Amino acid sequence: MLQSHAQNPEQFRLAHKHLHQSYPSVWKQLNVEVIAEHSLLIQWQGRDMSLKPVLFVSHIDVVPATEGVSSEWSKPPFGGEIFDNFIYGRGAMDLKFMVIALLEAVTELLKSGWTRPERTLYLAFGHDEEVGGDRGAGAMASLLASRGVTLDFVVDEGGPILVDGLPLLLRTPIQIALVGTAEKGFNSVIANVSGKGGHAMAPPTDHSTVPASMSALVLSVDQHPPATHLVPPVTHFMKALAPACPNPVLRFVLSHCENRFLGYLLAKLLARSSANTAAVVRTTVGVTRMNAGTADNVLPDTGAVLFNFRLLPGHSLNYPLQYLQKHLSGKVKLQQAGGQKARKATPVSSPFNEQFDIVARAIYETVHPEQGIVVAPHLMTGASDSRHYLDITANGVYRFFPLFMNLTAGDVSRVHGIDERIKVDDFLQAIKVYIRMIQLACGDRNVSSGTDIGQT
Repeated sequence: MLQSHAQNPEQFRLAHKHLHQSYPSVWKQLNVEVIAEHSLLIQWQGRDMSLKPVLFVSHIDVVPATEGVSSEWSKPPFGGEIFDNFIYGRGAMDLKFMVIALLEAVTELLKSGWTRPERTLYLAFGHDEEVGGDRGAGAMASLLASRGVTLDFVVDEGGPILVDGLPLLLRTPIQIALVGTAEKGFNSVIANVSGKGGHAMAPPTDHSTVPASMSALVLSVDQHPPATHLVPPVTHFMKALAPACPNPVLRFVLSHCENRFLGYLLAKLLARSSANTAAVVRTTVGVTRMNAGTADNVLPDTGAVLFNFRLLPGHSLNYPLQYLQKHLSGKVKLQQAGGQKARKATPVSSPFNEQFDIVARAIYETVHPEQGIVVAPHLMTGASDSRHYLDITANGVYRFFPLFMNLTAGDVSRVHGIDERIKVDDFLQAIKVYIRMIQLACGDRNVSSGTDIGQT
């Protein structure tokens, strides 16, 4: 078994040393704990102990840049080089930039004399998010729970700011800041296929081999994906975009997306538009592994196909089994896969409360593109460390990071990909967003809540 990057202590030791040296005021004035050997839990004690703390979550670890792939980078993947106003390196987008931006924000607040917030602020930087987060975020959540901590709300990585908007829906270039209010669930199921083996010199002609049965199953699933549904928070997303839509007919449809007929039409439209939009209107299923055979000249008598499901809110952990049963023929048995633990979609956090308004207001007050910007709740199709803190959070989890992404330019492919990078100006802007968000979240809300949140 390959060793996980989360078990490489030297790199984390060097990372901690670098952060300590780069942000001495944080280590000197705040309480910094090393949890589970490699994660960092930072506490900025507030004045009023009766107020629930706020938690900002990020992670120090990154996915690998393998030796062969590294040669395709225009800059060294772990060099942190700045070229043509871009910072290049693994983690520039996911997610070292958020760790650094948060520490920069706290440092600036300390320098400004904002030496003690009204309510306690926690920063939790996990070391194994990319492999599930159980050792890092899981341990920090358990520690906070053992100390009796109940969080007001959590801000974690999630939706970016789409600088080219969503022309498909809005027909306008307005920027969209996506705030994830839920994450899809996760479940993997193995289909074990059995049949008659034999010598490869005379294979059967009736499509009865194990590989043929496996292929038929995969093709059936591919051609008949799960049904589409428009559910919260996707309906919240549509309704948030509606006021920014210049087309009156489309604006009406978006505003009334909870109508059964209009919701059905919208879901079908999104399912056919792109893989990314399809993923928010259906439980997705993808084949991630296929195994059969042991020798070149032997027909296999067993094989296995692994199906990975990402579950919509409202779908149970049994849904994958029920769905696959409709596609089975021949000798096929289904079993739950090992690996990551199956989980349902997270609860949907409210986009109508004070906590969501704090996140939205921080964005509106610091990001001012010429074409305007709208903040919209959305459904995250991936996972984050925030799920580990759900049981100790009172008023919601909001998954947003001020990462400016251009879908048209292919920025999404750079995440976990080649030439991961962030604009210097965008990184500096992210610091401003976090400064304001921390002020609003942990300052005196009675004083700072007078400004209306609105579209700019």
